Amino acid sequence: MSTIAIFGAGGGIGKALIQTLARTKPNTNIRAVSSQAQPNEFESNPHLSWQQTPHEIPALEALCEAWHEDGVVLDGVVSTIGWLHRDAWMPERRIEQLNEAQLNAYFHDNVIVPSMLLKALKPLFPKKSPSFFAQLSAKVGSIGDNELGGWYGYRASKAALNMMLKTAAIEFKRTHKQLVISSIHPGTTDTKLSEPFQERLPADKLFSAEQTAERMWDVIAKLKPEDSGGFWFWDGTRLPW
Repeated sequence: MSTIAIFGAGGGIGKALIQTLARTKPNTNIRAVSSQAQPNEFESNPHLSWQQTPHEIPALEALCEAWHEDGVVLDGVVSTIGWLHRDAWMPERRIEQLNEAQLNAYFHDNVIVPSMLLKALKPLFPKKSPSFFAQLSAKVGSIGDNELGGWYGYRASKAALNMMLKTAAIEFKRTHKQLVISSIHPGTTDTKLSEPFQERLPADKLFSAEQTAERMWDVIAKLKPEDSGGFWFWDGTRLPW
């Protein structure tokens, strides 16, 4: 029986990832990690364990260490950790809107936390059998694809995240030859993250969380060890750096 962990499980995409996985692979052990309490809808799943843990580095490191001590081996991890807007902070449209606190928060939460999470997870991945680490990224983090400008901090943090994962993938190939590390753009999904930006979006460009989850699992399932370190669109095509 395989074991898959989902970090950021309480968000719209995170919950949909769990629902899709439980439906398509009902015998999978799912370890859900979220800063939020377990939703009632998941209480009846005997193969799901919910860990309410803040997305802070010491807490995530302690959790991974506890799993390691318990002999947990992870066949896969999906992380949805990251944010675009919160409280009074919205993506910067002009350089005059840049502020140090928001930039620091973008880089801490969108780059440093996922990177430190991968570091903490390393002892939990098998060295001789297939496994994966998939992190939600964003197409706007592509430097080559940036034709519109704006969203300074979010764009830059996702570009940095992609570089961290690409670099980690090169290293892991030496020790975990069948581990696939990937950055995945999920498409614009009908969640709180995209809510302020949906008004001008064509209907066919906004996906339900369920659609996004199904597509993400499809992409992950098709990736091979030689694809590790790649940056992927939700349809499985490779995105430019």
